[in-house]
Amino acid sequence: METQHMNPESRLWFYGLDSPMSVLQAKELSALMSEFVNEWKAHGSELAAAFRLFSNQFLIITVDENQQTATGCSIDKSVHLLQEFGMKHNLDFFNRLLVHIEHGDAHDTYSISQLKEAIANGEVHPLSNILNTTATTLRESGTGKIALKDSWAAKYL
Repeated sequence: METQHMNPESRLWFYGLDSPMSVLQAKELSALMSEFVNEWKAHGSELAAAFRLFSNQFLIITVDENQQTATGCSIDKSVHLLQEFGMKHNLDFFNRLLVHIEHGDAHDTYSISQLKEAIANGEVHPLSNILNTTATTLRESGTGKIALKDSWAAKYL
């Protein structure tokens, strides 16, 4: 199942990298995630799960918890999978202090210090669209983006 066909109340986890993976890495991760979500279980019950990998840089995992709740152990399995893949390819899926700003069809990724500099230089402004990395459900995620002024990173404006 694809994430856009999931229940809007499905739980969501967002993972973003500081730069895109290679095409081969993205294909490998896509195959790994496909197998994972198809076999993902919590206390022996299958989870209604999906994933979306886009721009070879961003991964969204969703679970429809109206069917079966993801447990701590099942969530840990997804985390360990990404940690292992990250270690193998020298990628960090867990840097929560990255801000991904939409520029046309692409995204620029900023560390906090880079974001402050881009704001000071006028390259980034309060209405710049960023990826909504803190949404916890598909409904909350909405279009997947949010104005910088409405995000957790607004304190840097």
